[in-house]
Amino acid sequence: MTKTETLSGKEMLVEKKKFNVFDMIGGIFKPILIVIVGAGVLQTLRDILVQTGAISKVSSSYIFLDGLGSAAFYFLPIFLAISSANVFKATPYLAAAVAAFLLFPNITNLFSWANSVGWNLTLFGKIPITYVKYESSVLPIILIIFFQSKIEPLLKKVIPDLLRSILFPVLTLFITCLAGIIILGPLGTWAGDGLAFVITWINGLAPWLVPTLVGAASPFLVITGSHYSLFPVATQNLAQLGYDTVLMPGMMASNIALAGASFAVAIRAKQKSYKSYCASSGLTSFFGISQSSLYGIAIPLKKPLITSVIGGGIAGFYAGISGIQARSFSTPGLLSLVGYSSPTSNLINALICIVIAFVATFILTFLAGFQEPSRETVRELTGEPISEEEKQEIIEKAEELEAAAREAEEALGDASMEVTRATIARGATRLGETTGLVSPTEDETGEEDDQKGGDA
Repeated sequence: MTKTETLSGKEMLVEKKKFNVFDMIGGIFKPILIVIVGAGVLQTLRDILVQTGAISKVSSSYIFLDGLGSAAFYFLPIFLAISSANVFKATPYLAAAVAAFLLFPNITNLFSWANSVGWNLTLFGKIPITYVKYESSVLPIILIIFFQSKIEPLLKKVIPDLLRSILFPVLTLFITCLAGIIILGPLGTWAGDGLAFVITWINGLAPWLVPTLVGAASPFLVITGSHYSLFPVATQNLAQLGYDTVLMPGMMASNIALAGASFAVAIRAKQKSYKSYCASSGLTSFFGISQSSLYGIAIPLKKPLITSVIGGGIAGFYAGISGIQARSFSTPGLLSLVGYSSPTSNLINALICIVIAFVATFILTFLAGFQEPSRETVRELTGEPISEEEKQEIIEKAEELEAAAREAEEALGDASMEVTRATIARGATRLGETTGLVSPTEDETGEEDDQKGGDA
């Protein structure tokens, strides 16, 4: 092997080991995207039926559709726990149990009650517990399961084999949940509270800048769950001022930008199933449900994420300088236009913002291009079964590899057997000589004499 080949191999090894946060996020979300897409479409259908007056929010039909669409997002930490455990090499069902603990009604009700009355919760009377809204959260559970993946090997080392089946799950759950509610879970909340403070401060200095920042940074806010920290700011603005300029306009710009990126990818993609996935994701993003576009397209392909940030930032900037005001709290998408209907100029500016977000991101994504995912990845996203042609292709490749391996084995077989026989014979002879059971043969003695003569 030449030096160049050796270096190339090392570079490949380093490339495989190099940590990539986008690949990590993609690996966590890829298995659960099919659930997110289905729930997102159902939420969109629910909102359309409400907006058109087909159903009311107090009807049983609404409760049924709302449950279908919202349950997956409410229990999202459980899905994330299982997929995170697979990525971080932790025990999946223990991870699911950790997430279930965080969403257990008694726990969530305790957190909500303590937060509403201003009560400081403590554990064992001494350890303070910070209020965290774990429902639909993303970052806290990922951090917690990452921690679980680090303590599991340590526990396996210190727990005796005889007690491992009992103590390992008990200690894993106890330590992980304890660290989760005391330290790891609140980290996301503290970051979100800091973000809300900064956004409020910037809004007081330059109100036009906040929609720009939110429009550009919304994908990252959603990934970390920090956007929930801005909800109280938007709600307070609606209650005191009658409108919001902090959260809703920027989030709408970002969702429409992700829709533009999704449709651009759908047009340029070659695989039919991936085209359909991107188109349906773009449609749900239009109506404000952007998770499938974000986790299934923008983050894995990387370039669409960059173009979405740029397009969302441009549209958010227009929303800021034109003073767009959201007069109701709703899912930031096309259906939220009802909240921008007064006055007429506000609605016109909101429509212009949507056009800017979609067109700018669509063009940027189309021109930037992307590396289309493999058929295996697309199959995981869409749940599409393997076709008969692909099955036959896999079988043919396997047969070719098997034939090549058989030929290599036959080519090396004779030489390998001769070397093995000679090695065994020499080892047996030396063992016999050492134990005195066998005396050196004349041939071997002659060979030794010849070697000595040659050495002389």
